[in-house]
Amino acid sequence: MRRRDLLTVLPLLPLARAQGGGGDWVKAFGEFLKRVPPASYLVYPTEARDLLLFDPFILDVRTEEERKRGYIPGSVHIYVGQVPDRLAELPKDKETLILVYCNSGSISMVVTAYLQALGYKNAKNIAHGFKGWLDAGLEVEGGS
Repeated sequence: MRRRDLLTVLPLLPLARAQGGGGDWVKAFGEFLKRVPPASYLVYPTEARDLLLFDPFILDVRTEEERKRGYIPGSVHIYVGQVPDRLAELPKDKETLILVYCNSGSISMVVTAYLQALGYKNAKNIAHGFKGWLDAGLEVEGGS
């Protein structure tokens, strides 16, 4: 496993440990993954654009450097490694539609699974992330 891949799952380890009742965190993390819902949490960029009609909370989990290159209008930036410590900044209503994105869609997939495990039933990962958003020709802010 690459270091970057390991870093993407680190925010989930305390949750996995807590749900696994202590003991071996790898086993606990595996049990957590078994409860991750199927791909119903995945939306493609054009679907995400259509969901903007419902005034979702848009969560950008990329690095500050990546965000400086542009972002989805109206998105809130919380770096992936800070999400567990900044949950108070998320909507209080766990029914709220939350669209999560990173640069490629892989890190945001982990964050989306984490949010769903916390009870955010309508947390959705934007497939292919910001790159997919750009490839679809959708509106962005910032950047050059």
